[in-house]
Amino acid sequence: MELQDFSHRHPLFFREIIPNKDDGDEKACRCEGCSEVIYGASYGCSQCKFFLHKLCAELPQVIEHPLHPEHPLSLHGRRISVCDACRHEWKHFTYTCSPCDFDMDLICASLMERKIDHPSHVHPLTPVRRSALLLCDACGEEHEGLWYHCYTCAHFWIHRDCASLPNIIERSDHKHPLMLSYSLPSQYTKFDPLCDICRKRLRRFYWVYYCGKCRYFTHVTCAPPKIEPIMSIHSPGKGTNGDRFMRTQGGMQGIQSSDAQPMSFGGSAAI
Repeated sequence: MELQDFSHRHPLFFREIIPNKDDGDEKACRCEGCSEVIYGASYGCSQCKFFLHKLCAELPQVIEHPLHPEHPLSLHGRRISVCDACRHEWKHFTYTCSPCDFDMDLICASLMERKIDHPSHVHPLTPVRRSALLLCDACGEEHEGLWYHCYTCAHFWIHRDCASLPNIIERSDHKHPLMLSYSLPSQYTKFDPLCDICRKRLRRFYWVYYCGKCRYFTHVTCAPPKIEPIMSIHSPGKGTNGDRFMRTQGGMQGIQSSDAQPMSFGGSAAI
């Protein structure tokens, strides 16, 4: 299968990239559109060592985005710019409004309106990328990168890793499953318990895993999950479940340049 992409002068050919194989082009490579490592379906030019995720190669040329409702945003190829959503420098594909000098990288374009309803908080949470260290309201530790933020409360931030924690985990050193609680359960606060893994004090208003039968408690950072989540916070009805550019709740829509009909982003990718 062949594709003539706007971003490259040669035709791009479909391929399945399997990393870590000793056969040249099949070694792990990065997408020229989003900069992430490519696994699986892609388009590429072997002559120029130019590769794109299949999804990046098939992005709509024009989108409407709620962060810049004044005008449609057009897809542009590789260039150096600063994303107006996260303020990071970006050297890959962007969605741009030339009259307003507005640029958005692919990550922010896909994430800005993918809100979730998380059981730890009463309001919807919006994904936000931050380069500065922030204190997580779930674990009490500093992180950078992708966060979920409540714009209603303004002060509520939970890091992506904490937002994805499963409700129930199992550990090899404890005979019962451990339940996630979004604060130290009130019936145990008078005991002032310690973490049974690191032996440090548990702070009342941060998340914990615990076993009520044994009065066994751990910080969420001390008890990495050993099993898959029992309930996903990204399930339908509580946000979106799937890869980037999947359906959103009133979020980004694409407009194909050929027919100007709104379309939701679909498909899966490793970008």
